[in-house]
Amino acid sequence: MERRIISICSAPGWGALFDQLEDPEAGQEVVTLTAWALVENADHETRVVGLVQKPKSEDGSVGVLDFADQSPGFAGYMNQGLKTKPAGT
Repeated sequence: MERRIISICSAPGWGALFDQLEDPEAGQEVVTLTAWALVENADHETRVVGLVQKPKSEDGSVGVLDFADQSPGFAGYMNQGLKTKPAGT
């Protein structure tokens, strides 16, 4: 599915849920979103999709971003809340 990113914005407190495909009994893993992306497909339909950093690849490249919903085991999104410090610390 080819999509074009129209805009991105930060995603503080949001994560993508992934089923553990190697060990289904392990439950789900939460991966922090790097950003939200407004994307458009070939039919000019738009939607908001989370971006995640892919694990280190076999060729050693790191830092590659991908659409969360195109990653294996994608199960949805969740808000993890924001961690804040008390005033004056």
